[in-house]
Amino acid sequence: MMLTINHRAGIIPVCAFFLMTGIPAVVSAQGCSDAGFCTVGPLKPQTELRSREQRISLLLPVGLGDASVFVFTPGIQYDARLSDRWAVQGKLTANYAAGNLGRVSGPGDVFLSATYRVVSADRWKIRLTLGGKIPLGKPDLSSGNNPLPMQYQPSLGTTDLITGLSADCNAWQFSIGWQKNLTGTNSNVFLPETGTMEYPPSNRFRRRSDLLARGSYNWLINKKFFLQGGLLGIYHPEEDRYTDVSGHELSLAGSRGLTLNVTLAGGWQVSQRLQVGFTAGTPVIVRDIRPDGLTRSFVFAPEIAWRF
Repeated sequence: MMLTINHRAGIIPVCAFFLMTGIPAVVSAQGCSDAGFCTVGPLKPQTELRSREQRISLLLPVGLGDASVFVFTPGIQYDARLSDRWAVQGKLTANYAAGNLGRVSGPGDVFLSATYRVVSADRWKIRLTLGGKIPLGKPDLSSGNNPLPMQYQPSLGTTDLITGLSADCNAWQFSIGWQKNLTGTNSNVFLPETGTMEYPPSNRFRRRSDLLARGSYNWLINKKFFLQGGLLGIYHPEEDRYTDVSGHELSLAGSRGLTLNVTLAGGWQVSQRLQVGFTAGTPVIVRDIRPDGLTRSFVFAPEIAWRF
């Protein structure tokens, strides 16, 4: 999750302190930026652009995944406020992963979404979002002749539907969302063997849907600096599945359940058009396993944005 800031936002040294001290505690967190819907449109807490305003953001998240795999997932995001009620967003990602099984990189996903403001009152603003995720490649990268698990793959390899509802009330922001895999199994062929048993199997991996609920509160320190704290819950209602060596599709026990994160963000308005921001999170409830490779034991997500 990453936070883009507007003309009233910023980051202060206190925020940087919290981020640096909080990051090591992110143990087996629900890595959300990979799956996608946590950062689509207003499902990510942020102040809206002004009408006819546009923004380009550079996303630079890094983290440590299963078996201490280093993951860097850069991205470029475009936001545009088309009118008082309509806004659109597009995002392009890539991925680099390095660990005990090798080093690989590749294109990630394209995210597209449109948001419509249903209610615009003095206190409440309610918006609906519809979007999707399209993979730019297949999750079948290998090191030599050895298939790699999902932790190393640049994309989940599925086309997904993303929907959401968000509501703002003064300094409070709330959102709920749903991400649905539309294409069934992916093309990964990894099955653990001697030397790779720390990774869950993902041969013909079938990832189930996710539900999101988020609440956050903004503390505006002054015209340039702010802090934001909140809770992010992601519920995986069904167990993911894979195909074993005999060709049988099996459930992955422990892949169903709730992940609840405490989140902290900060931002700094460098100039009228240039903005920077950071986010971090600490899980208080986690699932037993994350076969999709989105687990992060360490995460730091800076973002730089330019408005025009």
